[in-house]
Amino acid sequence: MCEVNLGDSKALLVCQNGEVTAIGHKCTHYGAPLVKGALGNGRVRCPWHGACFSIKNGDIEDFPGLDSVPSFKVVVDGDDVIVETSPDELKSHKRTQPMARANAEKDSRVFLLIGGGGASVACAETLRQQGFEGKIILATREADYPYDRPKLTKAMSATGEELRLRSPEFYASNDIEVQLSKEAVGIDVTAKTVQFSDGTSIGYDKVLLATGGRPRSLDLPGSELKNIFLLRTPEQANDIISTAQGKNVVIIGSSFIGMECAATLAGKAASVTVIGRSKTPFAQVLGEQVGQALLKVQFSVWALGFVLVKSVNASMR
Repeated sequence: MCEVNLGDSKALLVCQNGEVTAIGHKCTHYGAPLVKGALGNGRVRCPWHGACFSIKNGDIEDFPGLDSVPSFKVVVDGDDVIVETSPDELKSHKRTQPMARANAEKDSRVFLLIGGGGASVACAETLRQQGFEGKIILATREADYPYDRPKLTKAMSATGEELRLRSPEFYASNDIEVQLSKEAVGIDVTAKTVQFSDGTSIGYDKVLLATGGRPRSLDLPGSELKNIFLLRTPEQANDIISTAQGKNVVIIGSSFIGMECAATLAGKAASVTVIGRSKTPFAQVLGEQVGQALLKVQFSVWALGFVLVKSVNASMR
């Protein structure tokens, strides 16, 4: 597996089981170089977040990410490997798979997706890619179109519009109906209906519940005071980074969300201290050995503080 130049662009050239193929060289999620990823049986996995692409046609096979990479025709002539492409194919490292359109005369079914995150968007697109011609409704309680929530810790000043996974025009052109500010409050599995906070209900043939999680708040005296934040939405991220400028910041939680927030706020806040229940950051997900290495290296680079506690049980001042 190697990168080859194609004019001003590049391709990922793969030889597996005697067959040579060529696909786009960058992951469509955050642009990581696939040549540094892991080559498996018929697919390559991104080195950063694990998105997976077919080495034969470039189709995305595993989240995160929504788009596929382009694939190129390969001709092997003796010792020469020739990759054939065109300028149009090299304009973007992303490719959207063909999708069906809704056809109520042929398919009257309704697929209702509850939740405005990546899972609902990926489900809607997969249904259309696999030929579903019924009605697709994506209902989210948020006022923004589905956005890339994991970026909230990295781009804390970004708006929901800037973080959108797809444009409103994309949903419209693929007959995916998006209903905003639509909070589900009940479901009747016998009648196959979902009730919403605005008093309306929607009937369905199939329903996907992909509402995600909620950040845990502190059940402590003083937790309702100003300058104490949870992180779930772009507005909350905006409030955090604007308030943190030049202030002393304390972050409770030492896994990915807490540590990514710490990295973003380092250099903007006067100080950043991370409070965790394990001996090192990331201990539960990456292990103490990796966590200890990050504690030594990254905390010195970011000038962060780290405090180990068994639990947070005192009011905050």
